[in-house]
Amino acid sequence: MQMASRPSDRQSAVLISVAVGVVVAVITTATFYWIVELSGGEERREAARIAAAPYDPTSGIRLITNAEPNTPTDGRQPWLGTEAWTAGVQVGQEYIAQFPEPQNVEVLTGMSTAQIWGYMQQNVSGALGVGCQYCHDINNFAADTYPQKAAARNMLRLVNDLNAQFIVNLPNWRGNYVQCATCHNGQPINMEVVGDRFVGSTPPIPATVDPLDSQGDVIVDAAAKPEEIQEPLPLQNAVLYYVYNYQVWRPYSPDEPESGRGSLALTYEGGRTQEQVNINQGTMNYMAWSLGGGCTFCHNSRNFIDYELDAAGNLPNPEYGYNKLKAQRMLLMTTWLNANWEQYGAIPKTDVPDIGPAGFYQDQYYRRIEGEYYTVPGCYSCHAGRDIPKAAINQADIPEGDAGLLVFPPVLRGGT
Repeated sequence: MQMASRPSDRQSAVLISVAVGVVVAVITTATFYWIVELSGGEERREAARIAAAPYDPTSGIRLITNAEPNTPTDGRQPWLGTEAWTAGVQVGQEYIAQFPEPQNVEVLTGMSTAQIWGYMQQNVSGALGVGCQYCHDINNFAADTYPQKAAARNMLRLVNDLNAQFIVNLPNWRGNYVQCATCHNGQPINMEVVGDRFVGSTPPIPATVDPLDSQGDVIVDAAAKPEEIQEPLPLQNAVLYYVYNYQVWRPYSPDEPESGRGSLALTYEGGRTQEQVNINQGTMNYMAWSLGGGCTFCHNSRNFIDYELDAAGNLPNPEYGYNKLKAQRMLLMTTWLNANWEQYGAIPKTDVPDIGPAGFYQDQYYRRIEGEYYTVPGCYSCHAGRDIPKAAINQADIPEGDAGLLVFPPVLRGGT
């Protein structure tokens, strides 16, 4: 009878070493996660919960009431803190009782004073995270005492125009409108234009921008380029140039597979330089990080050129063609915003913050117009990592009748 062989001392040592290694690895991993959990696990889960939750306009009101009181230096009363919020509400109720019909109203017409008050409180004050005193002289709500009120009035016009000219005409539109909170989301000024991923992953190396003209031909002569891109720019600036200066030189037609070409096109006779490809990819990354998706959110990875809206349903994203058209439409919108911003009440600054390259700031894009600087929102300002902005408002969620006026007045829906 053959006896079973015993493991040698070397084999025993190997087995013991492996067992000890596994135990050490498990203990190390568990210790690491325990430390991570202690250092902010609950806070991260709460942040993720808040990020995933639907937009709630009352969150902006909590920003006001939980804030420390501020001390304005321009004649306005404090607009932050519980006392400021309470004072605005109390005076507002007195104003409604005194003037049930609107006084000096230019945009929110067809609404009673009480209806306007309800909308302003939830969807303007809450959207910006500031109390009534930010825009109003609460001793006389009808007065145009402060420039912020004129700016807010023009911003309401902007909401209507964005919806009418761009949003309701999006391909495969799903009923999502722009409202004040879509861009502001609790921030009255200096909404972020770029996220941390863009800042960290787009090195400030110099880049020469060779744009395409209205016929799709490359402009290489520096003297023929717009003044702001005649000299090389940091790559981040070059990317943002295309975000705010987009044009379509061959409109999309379903009968032409090569149609839909615009400023970011890379495929035409002669091709593009590697530098322009880098700028293109930086722009695509910016949009992807802004919307929280990858290439196939808009593109067929097997054919980046075509839109193929009627393609078979076995593609990574059956709606990529529509999303690609939407992205093009959105770039036209940021370009329109850039071109028309001073008409919509944005209050200019006398200087660009002393940080980053001249004309740009890592959290904001600045336009210089007649010696003053205007901040302009971009893709990330609204989307912030979501394909549909968290604070967009959907037509299906808007009640009918009086309640609908308070949620989203028809006058701001672009005429639909």
